[in-house]
This record gives sequence, structure tokens and C-alpha cells, in this order.
Amino acid sequence: MGMGDYLSATADIEHQKTEYKREKWEFDVNPEGEIQEMIELLEERGVSHEDADVIMRTTAKYPELFMDQMMYYELGFMPLDEDEKPAKQGVVTFFAFCLFGLVPLLSYVLFGLLPWEKYDSIDNVNLSFAISCVATGITLFVLGAIKANFSSEKWFVSGVKVTVMALSRAPPPTLSVTWSRTTCWT
Repeated sequence: MGMGDYLSATADIEHQKTEYKREKWEFDVNPEGEIQEMIELLEERGVSHEDADVIMRTTAKYPELFMDQMMYYELGFMPLDEDEKPAKQGVVTFFAFCLFGLVPLLSYVLFGLLPWEKYDSIDNVNLSFAISCVATGITLFVLGAIKANFSSEKWFVSGVKVTVMALSRAPPPTLSVTWSRTTCWT
């Protein structure tokens, strides 16, 4: 997951830089055409033609500002954050998955430390699975509550959303494994 996050962030930055270069070339070659295009985009947002014309002609005097607005209104890109570090994102994601991905396994590890004759019972395996499920639910809720610190959501709402979203993804793989066990291995 860490590598995927790194590659995704890097690809997004590269894509945005490529689009910026293309739009900059278009503005350098045909500034009037780009100004007209921006006027039309502002008109689509409810700005009168006269006001849009004044806004964009004034903004065009400041090429960097014009480019930022063009990237946003035309392509939906926010200005690039030069401090963004895809490698750091990837490392943080990697360690977060390692740390939080360990939680469901801990009940099995802890039960594995028990003497084997006690652990061998199907009741202990079921109990270990139940504890793993509860620990995973609690962990997901805590992650959602932490996520609320970085958004405008209330911590409880965010915790419930993350828990429900993540747990709603669990049944399909679980059912497919159960199906393959009963169909293919018997």
C-alpha cells in the first residue's frame, strides 16, 4: 500500500506538471484564446460577461495567477504544493498499514502463546476470531476518529463512517473464501 500511495502521488504530480506545461504553452502562444476560454468558464459559473472579462483581463496581467486559476477552473487542479513529498506519504502509509494491519492478527498471536492443547479447541479458534473482529472494528473506529482531526467531521461520525465503510468491504472476500472451501476443496 505504501508503494501504491507513493506511485499514485508521484503520477498525480507528474500529470499536473505536464498539464501545466501544456496550458502555459497555450497561454504563451494564444493568450487571447485562453482568456476567452476562462471568460466562458466564469460565465458558466454565473459571472456576467462584462465582469468575467474584467476579471480575466486583469488576472492575465499576472501570468502565474492566471495559470493557477486556469488549472483550477479548467482542469480542477489546485496549485502544486512544492512541499509535497510522495516518498514521505508512501512511508507513512506503509507503517500505518503495518501497525493497524497487525491488530486483527494479535488475537491469534496471543492465543498462539497459550499451550497447544488449550488452543486446539474449535471454541478457542472461534473466540480468537471473534476477538479479532471486535479489535478490528475498534481500530477502524479509532482511525476514523483520528481522521476527524484533519476534516470538519465530528469524531464520532467519522469513526462510524470509517468502520462501516471498511467492514462493508469484508463480506465479499470472506464469502468467496468460504465458497471456494466448500466447493473446490471437498
